[in-house]
Amino acid sequence: MAPLRLHLKMAAAGLALTATVSTGFAANETETEAEAPQLSEEQIAAGRDMFRTWSCGSCHVLADAKAMGPIGPSLDNNPNLTYEFVVNRIANGQGAMPPYGGQLKDEQIAQLSAYIMQVSKK
Repeated sequence: MAPLRLHLKMAAAGLALTATVSTGFAANETETEAEAPQLSEEQIAAGRDMFRTWSCGSCHVLADAKAMGPIGPSLDNNPNLTYEFVVNRIANGQGAMPPYGGQLKDEQIAQLSAYIMQVSKK
């Protein structure tokens, strides 16, 4: 049986994202990790503003946003971050991280996630 795939497209302020999610039923199937799109300088500035507006820097370190939060993990130099992980964590939260899925639109979560992935120092 062919694996079930879900294709999700979001567009916001010129930001086009595509993610592929797989059911994992087929033995030879590999999952495809969605990659963060490259943002323009204008989109980076909008992502920075959103990061600051939602007080992400109260918990997280992110040099681009001049954020030095002492609670959550540093977003700079964090080799464990992937775009899908950041999207999921912002939307659903976990532990001390609150979920923002009910407060931010999917497009905003996608843009904030892309911003974090592009500017975090690796």
